Amino acid sequence: MSRHPRFRISGSPLCPAAQRAGLALALRGRDFASLRSPGKTRLLIRQAPGLVLAIESPVAMLELIEDLHPGQPLHPAEPALRARHRQLIASADAAQQALAAVLTARNLRDLDLAVFALRQRLLGIEAELQALPEGECSNLDIALAPLLWRLAVLDRRHGLHLGDGLPGAARRLALLLARPEARRVLSLAAGRAFLDELAAQGAVVALAVEDWDRCFDGAPGRKVLPLRSNPSPVPAQAAARPTLRPDW
Repeated sequence: MSRHPRFRISGSPLCPAAQRAGLALALRGRDFASLRSPGKTRLLIRQAPGLVLAIESPVAMLELIEDLHPGQPLHPAEPALRARHRQLIASADAAQQALAAVLTARNLRDLDLAVFALRQRLLGIEAELQALPEGECSNLDIALAPLLWRLAVLDRRHGLHLGDGLPGAARRLALLLARPEARRVLSLAAGRAFLDELAAQGAVVALAVEDWDRCFDGAPGRKVLPLRSNPSPVPAQAAARPTLRPDW
C-alpha cells in the first residue's frame, strides 16, 4: 500500500460509521473527502492510480486507519488494556444498534422497550469505563463518540434524559469535543441535520407534544404501555452527575 494513501468516506455523512472514520482521520491530522452516496458507508483508500480499497466494516475501518498510522497509535500499548478497549468498542456497536431501535420506534410501547434496552447497555458501558484508567484520546473514544453525541443532541433538544447518570461517558465526550478536529466532524450543522432527519422520518422521539396522539394504538387516547419518564433506575447520586452535552 502507498505510504501516503488518500482517503474518502462514501455514504451518508450522518452515519455513525462515517463519523467514526472521519474522527479517526481528523484526530491524526489527515485530510479526507466526503462523498455523499446511497447505500452502505465505505472507507475508500486510494493505494495507487486505478487501485482503490473499499472497507465497509466500522471496526475494520478503525483498525486499518490505526495500522496505516503507526506513528500515531490510538490503541493502548499495553495488550490487556487494548483488549478491554476492543471489547468496549464491540459494546458501543451493540449500544448503537439499541439506539437505532429507539430512533425507529413508531409507538410508545416500542419506544419504551427500546429505551429500556438502550439504558441497560449504556449502564454496562459506564461501569466498564469507570474501571478503566483515564488517558489520552483513543480509538475507544472515537467508537463511542457518535453514540454519545447522539444521546447529547437528543437530550438537549427533546429532554429525553438518555445520557443521565453516565459521568465517565460524559467526561470522555467532553474531552473529545474540546478538540477542534472533532468538532468539525460532530458539528452544530451535523446535529441540526440529524434532528431534521429524525423529524422527516416521523420518529416518536422527535414528535412535539401535540403530535403524540399518533403514537396511540387502538381507540384514540389509549396507550398500549405507559412510557416511563426514567426508563431504568438511576441512583440519586448518579442523576446529579454531569449529563452528556455537546459542547456547542
